[in-house]
Amino acid sequence: MNKREFLGALGVAAVAPWGAAHAAAGVTDGEILLGQSLDLSGPLAEMAPDIVNASKACFDAVNAQGGIHGRRIRILTEDDGYKPENTVNNLRKMLGQDGVFALFNLTGTANVAAALPLLAQESPAVPLITPFTGADLVRAPGLDHVFNLRASYGDEVDKLVQHLTTIGVPRIAVLWVNNAFGKDGLAGVRKAMDKRGQKLHADAPVQADSSDVAQAVAALVAADPTAIILITAGAPTVSFIKAYRKHSRGARFYTLSVMGTQATLRALGEDGVGVVVASVVPFPWSQSLPLAREYRTALQAAGFGQHVSFIGLEAYMNARLVVEGLKRAGRDLTRPRFLQALESLRHYDLGGFELDYGKGVRQGSRFVDLTIIGKGERFTR
Repeated sequence: MNKREFLGALGVAAVAPWGAAHAAAGVTDGEILLGQSLDLSGPLAEMAPDIVNASKACFDAVNAQGGIHGRRIRILTEDDGYKPENTVNNLRKMLGQDGVFALFNLTGTANVAAALPLLAQESPAVPLITPFTGADLVRAPGLDHVFNLRASYGDEVDKLVQHLTTIGVPRIAVLWVNNAFGKDGLAGVRKAMDKRGQKLHADAPVQADSSDVAQAVAALVAADPTAIILITAGAPTVSFIKAYRKHSRGARFYTLSVMGTQATLRALGEDGVGVVVASVVPFPWSQSLPLAREYRTALQAAGFGQHVSFIGLEAYMNARLVVEGLKRAGRDLTRPRFLQALESLRHYDLGGFELDYGKGVRQGSRFVDLTIIGKGERFTR
């Protein structure tokens, strides 16, 4: 099944208007329609359930409180198979036939890049909230209709390189998926190393469908690196680590935050032990952080209690951001009012984790932490 819809509710509270009020697409007296295009069937498919379920859990929790003004939120989810042309086709349908108010949780660097011109053609531009990409292309000046929550890939790789150079790792290599995401990440690693007077030891590309993983393994085994940074997501990450372990156990693996799903841990099994994973959200299993406790409680209430993950917490935070923006935008909801409401979120506390937007500021967080996969398919700190 490649289409899922789920219902929740949210409320809105008044803020000062931004631009002339007019009827907004996707908004009725009883409903606000949002759209998300995700990979439900391709190489990133294991991420989708955590994203969909966590978002649903957030809106279910709001709905359980009765909503505000009787206006409910409906999420239209379409499968793009991680193919940019499918994302564009999905969004054309959402903006035309379905008439969505805004988009959130779009997944994939190349997919988002393909979508940006389409969203900008609309007047006013269609809000794109919290895309699942850390690429710089969605952080370029002038994209006032795009709000990012997560830190950039540049922030993530800088943290990894800082860690590796601080502990004196001598030979650092990169595996990068051969698309816009991988190229962006590879450039970020080179920049982070240059900043510290270091040079990359080796690198190798891999296709998103893992079809050439054997060649990538052979190239990096021959280079004999001490550490390998994986600028990959989904299937190539699992395929490469498992294949590399069969030839050599001399290198340690470091991955980006897109690795942070329970499905990936299960797929890696014992081969995942020792892999270091960057995270752009707090530790989801924290007992002391109110946000993490709220997330787990919402998942449990929605029937997804066994699916706690970093990606899931990020999706939950994304949904919380959307809800707060809609609340502040007021009953007379338009796209400009919604964007202004999000812009008003200065030092906004999600529950022990702060987001900070403002005039021209569309990057809510630069938080990056490192975790490690331990025995029993568990993340540890």
